[in-house]
Amino acid sequence: MWRQFYNLTRVGVQGFYISMFDEYNEGNQIAKTAESGSWVPAGSGIRALDEDGTACTSDYYLRLTNDGGRMFKGQAPVTATRPTQPWPA
Repeated sequence: MWRQFYNLTRVGVQGFYISMFDEYNEGNQIAKTAESGSWVPAGSGIRALDEDGTACTSDYYLRLTNDGGRMFKGQAPVTATRPTQPWPA
């Protein structure tokens, strides 16, 4: 996701769309997410943020979107290195 923010900002697009909270039924919402499998109901098929072995806070994608928006608006440096840490200190 960060790579998309970086690439779109670098090439100078005028805008891009991030899904809103009302998009749950489409499966592409940006909202708090289950941090681990222990947060997910058994047998639900829902995936948690740590399934790739990287622990992330439940608000990780919200924070990532905020940082990407700041970069896009020129409020933060344009960088290929994602500043958003999966688990802030």
